[in-house]
Amino acid sequence: MNLTDIGMGRPSRRRLLGIGGSALSLLLAACGGEAAPAAAPAKADPTKAPAAAAATTAPAPTAAAAAAAPTKAPAPAAASAPVTIEILTRDGVEAPGGHSQFYNNQAKKNFTPDSKITVQFVDAKPNVGEKLFVLAAANTLPDGSWFGVVADGENGREQAQKGIFKPLDDLIKQDSRFEKNIFFKSFMDVLAVAGKQYAVPTHTHYGTNVLYYNKNLTDAAGVKIPDDGSWTIDEFIEIAKKLTKKEADQWGYWPVASGFSEFGAFWVRQFGGEYFDEEGKKLLIDSPEARAGLEWVHSAVYKHLLIDDINRKIEGAPLGLTGQRGLFAMGKLAMHNTTPGLVAEYKKPNQTEVNFPVGIALFPKGKDGKRGTQASGSGMGLTKVDKQAAVWEWLKFVSNKDNGVEQVFGGAGSPGGRTDVWNDPKLLKERDPIYTTIIKAFPQGAGTLRLPANYKLGQVNTAVNTELKNYFDNKSSLADAVSKALQAGNELLK
Repeated sequence: MNLTDIGMGRPSRRRLLGIGGSALSLLLAACGGEAAPAAAPAKADPTKAPAAAAATTAPAPTAAAAAAAPTKAPAPAAASAPVTIEILTRDGVEAPGGHSQFYNNQAKKNFTPDSKITVQFVDAKPNVGEKLFVLAAANTLPDGSWFGVVADGENGREQAQKGIFKPLDDLIKQDSRFEKNIFFKSFMDVLAVAGKQYAVPTHTHYGTNVLYYNKNLTDAAGVKIPDDGSWTIDEFIEIAKKLTKKEADQWGYWPVASGFSEFGAFWVRQFGGEYFDEEGKKLLIDSPEARAGLEWVHSAVYKHLLIDDINRKIEGAPLGLTGQRGLFAMGKLAMHNTTPGLVAEYKKPNQTEVNFPVGIALFPKGKDGKRGTQASGSGMGLTKVDKQAAVWEWLKFVSNKDNGVEQVFGGAGSPGGRTDVWNDPKLLKERDPIYTTIIKAFPQGAGTLRLPANYKLGQVNTAVNTELKNYFDNKSSLADAVSKALQAGNELLK
């Protein structure tokens, strides 16, 4: 998404920095440059959590049981007296779609009636990271907040280190109803700093490895796309060529060039490369494997001619969409890839974005059978301890199985970051089996999300993408672009 996690269409400030050209039309999760850190308030450890209320329903099911017989998530514990909590969230509380409108609707419909806890949502402008720094400096923190990782300021981990977010470990330990192990470990690890858990996942995905294709165009060309991803990128190129009809302004495939950290990480991992080293102190895009991934993207455009212009401007698309998503909606692009967030858009009843059936597949295998994957998403955490018991009830509610499934139906993009959500029968039947396809393709889980040790992800992304854009615009060699990107990025990592 993170990459919207529902894909990108209408431009907004949080998506403009650190992404080159057409990536703006697909990667909602990309966001603005890093905010200048404001002085954080003195670090305050949460008081000891009150004992959790006794469970009145069965605990959440295990992953295997959930897939066979889903159960209703436990209702939130009722507060002894009505209480109001303030939650900072991604801009869009009153929007017709998106994560925040879903949270707002669910809070009013289900959470508050059961818990006596009213949730007052605050739109974060220009993004969550910057807004939270401002509120911390003014000593006016909300009770809880969206925890940004690669989206909305991507400052969650830095803010946890500064004491703005408070650890949840005591709350988790004392609540027998909370199953920490059912969440995707690779993303729970991202929401932890120095061994302490600071947030719980609200939505999660495995990266930009979902391929969307126009079934009318593939049927007309007589080609079959393996939805389980059981083909190679070489076979993919040949099919994309068959789907390209220059004279009709129909194009086989339009890759998102660069787009670090999400699209870029996908490309280099398809060939066994990495963006950062494990410590987050050095860029690795000069390795032969990473260079091969970048070169594949370039070749798709300039060697195989799968799109006429990598920076093509889109006008007249449904809903004012731009980039790959816009051209796809116009019926002129056969295939594009991004996160699974767009499943929610293409498969919802009465959608007006496309007027053709959309196929959804796992992206084909890269070199030596490798598949690009990177854990991504967002979470929510505690920022003030005064009402921590009420905030904890909200965090459990927003991350439970029911909401993890329903947010796909409610316009909030990718599913919750839980195994039982991604294997949910309703989700697979009424939206698409891609979720369980992904689970099966990555038995080890989503790839790790490597981040800078000094928290300068936004600045590094901008520096790297700026230099690589010259290569993807065919204005410089790969060697020259990578050399300059390394120099600029590694300087920021010092």
